[in-house]
Amino acid sequence: MKVTGIIAEYNPFHKGHEYHLKETRSSLGSDYIIVVMSGNYVQRGAPTIIDKYSRAEMALRCGADLVLELPACFSTASAEYFAFGGIAILDKLNVVDDLCFGTESLDRQIDRNDPEILIRKFGEIADVLINEPEEFRSVLKESMKTGLSHAAAVSEAIGAVLGDEYVALLERSNNILGVEYMRAIKILKSSIRPVPVARMLSSHKDTQIAQGFSSATAIRNAVFNKYDLNSLSSTVPKAVYDILMDRYLVTFPIFRDDFSIILGEKLLSAKDNSDLTRYFGVPKDLANRFLKLRNEYRTFNQFRELSYTKNINKATVGRALMHITLGILDTDMTKLYNRQNLSAVKVLGFREQAGPLLSAIKKNAEIELVTKLADYRPDPDRDGVDMIEQTTRMDMLYRMVAMNKFDVDIPTPYEQEIIKF
Repeated sequence: MKVTGIIAEYNPFHKGHEYHLKETRSSLGSDYIIVVMSGNYVQRGAPTIIDKYSRAEMALRCGADLVLELPACFSTASAEYFAFGGIAILDKLNVVDDLCFGTESLDRQIDRNDPEILIRKFGEIADVLINEPEEFRSVLKESMKTGLSHAAAVSEAIGAVLGDEYVALLERSNNILGVEYMRAIKILKSSIRPVPVARMLSSHKDTQIAQGFSSATAIRNAVFNKYDLNSLSSTVPKAVYDILMDRYLVTFPIFRDDFSIILGEKLLSAKDNSDLTRYFGVPKDLANRFLKLRNEYRTFNQFRELSYTKNINKATVGRALMHITLGILDTDMTKLYNRQNLSAVKVLGFREQAGPLLSAIKKNAEIELVTKLADYRPDPDRDGVDMIEQTTRMDMLYRMVAMNKFDVDIPTPYEQEIIKF
């Protein structure tokens, strides 16, 4: 049995994702594909435009065999944590052979004919990040002193150790994820083999709908700006289009600004910076900036635009604000960034034909598959926050926001049935 893992957001699912699934199955000869997918919140510091069960259904209808949830503590964090959470889940299943991920760099002829070249380079960068040689630490420290953002300083330090061609690799977000997948595989001593495939045509940063392949960003922008949703029919699979149209203005779309009152209350109730630095990803300087600007607060998006600086980019600010909104504490992540504390994972859906895969997981896995939330019981002997319970609380918040926005009843996480296709 050949099993391949994919770590994704699918916010929402589009034809590029469908291509990825098909290419994975055909090029690797995968019998089964397991997707570890972000739940109702994503890495850019935002709620998903449509709920996790709808997105799991999209993935299953378009080629995935099993969809597991990446807990919110990882799905809302930077690439290092996002990758660690996804790899740790796949690794603990003890059935996954490969991890297949997209990259822009395989568009270049030098790497197209030999993806192993790219994997080797990613591995070399990962080794530097893990071992932090003296030259790396020295350049990183000096670069931070000049006012560079942390990401830019890391890139400069990597260049000092490995050369400019490695810096160029880190200019692409999917490559950054590729490096972090490699770092997680090495840290966890996982036997999972990383396999890159070329992204199709559209960059994830493209903002306009195009015929064929469009980015998730472009699709979200089209929905946000209330374009004719018929325009999406050319860029998402028919099954996905049908789901989007069926749930439009019923339970979707959900945006950052739908959480504005919740975030505003958290900011206004903070007495000093310590009330904000306790949240994950909120350093003292950013907390002070939030406090300085909070009287100008109107909405989540407006405040994110107001708060970012040359040294602190929008993504970092967005994640920090979402962690404040959701109540993800720094102490939570200290406990959760640990393979041992990842003891259970929520099943969002599976294909009926995936019976042999589920049997193999049940036999070999070191992690509990939670199919019915009402029956889940955290390990009473384990010290630390429980990821399933934490994510459930955040799902209740997403549900309340959606019910208020659309005046609709939505099942609680305890009542929601997993998707079977």
